[in-house]
Amino acid sequence: MTSLLNAIFGGKKNSEYNTLQVDMHSHLLAAIDDGVGSLEESFEIIRKFRELGYKKIITTPHIMSDFYRNTPEIIQKKLKDLQDFLDNKAFYFPVEAAAEYYVDEAFVEMLKSKKNMLCFGKERYLLFETGFMNPPPFLEEAIFLMQTEGYKPILAHPERYIYLYDNFSMLERILEMGVYLQLNLLSLTGYYSREAKKMSEKLIDANLVHFAASDCHSHKHFEALKESTKTSYYKKLTQKDLLNNTLL
Repeated sequence: MTSLLNAIFGGKKNSEYNTLQVDMHSHLLAAIDDGVGSLEESFEIIRKFRELGYKKIITTPHIMSDFYRNTPEIIQKKLKDLQDFLDNKAFYFPVEAAAEYYVDEAFVEMLKSKKNMLCFGKERYLLFETGFMNPPPFLEEAIFLMQTEGYKPILAHPERYIYLYDNFSMLERILEMGVYLQLNLLSLTGYYSREAKKMSEKLIDANLVHFAASDCHSHKHFEALKESTKTSYYKKLTQKDLLNNTLL
């Protein structure tokens, strides 16, 4: 399994302590999903990210056909509002926007119809999530379509999916299909659940994490993010060759 994953992803080796400089999963566009509610709140949290040592944020609003009906146009307008707000504060910090896509039938249809998808990085990474209890029946089809359209799929917070806890072979299958894994740093503190913490540690020990991110929605999440940096597994994770800083 390890040699196969190394062939797919180019391998991962230990390096000197790696401070994360790019956060590539958050919900910091105002009043667009379940994230921040105002531009002022966005500004305050982004300012804290800079103080923590980050040099860039790629924020990723939800796109869910039945709940958060965001479009690239809506997201880009909200991004410009935020950038203008930061400029007016004379606060110059790189903020980009992509999306966190929920895998449902509508998402599959978007891919089939070759809709413009909000990806990020030169590699065209595409962040996606599923329901927490059960995988969608068309998950493999969605992964195949993402790759067919030239995207590199990233599965958001796999440590939170209950359906993977006793089904590591399914996770292996997802990896074999060329999917990257993004771990939520808050999971290292047990913020979501004890089980999510255990799963995050298992993924780190198995050297299967490619990106680490805040998934920050609020000031409360940011404070939990700071706590995660004090854990032993944060140090263990950031000593690995994560891909975050390739996005600078």
